[in-house]
Amino acid sequence: MKIPGLAVFVLSYLSTTALADANKVTIQLANDQSGANANVAVPADGHKRSIKSLWGHTAVAKGGDVYASSAQLVAFQQDTVCEILGDNLHAELNARQTWVSLAGGKVINLDHAYVVCDDV
Repeated sequence: MKIPGLAVFVLSYLSTTALADANKVTIQLANDQSGANANVAVPADGHKRSIKSLWGHTAVAKGGDVYASSAQLVAFQQDTVCEILGDNLHAELNARQTWVSLAGGKVINLDHAYVVCDDV
């Protein structure tokens, strides 16, 4: 009977898919001045990623530049930690602090900034 083999395959696929989603977090960047915001899934693997490459074609981008005043963790694990790093910028997001003002509420250009997320 081939049904048990098929069931094993389906369960294996579903658990792998769930694991892949568990290794990503969703971060929202918002421009509180214009009202624009965009959610992007970021791998929680400890690797540094360019804000421009992730958000450069979203509602918070203008002319290819990324502008935001705040960041928020939207989907995450309890042990997720994300850092947004750039010139004179260091913001941390985690399960306790899911929202952060990036520059005292001012809209800033994040083209040279990076995000790093990890499940610790």
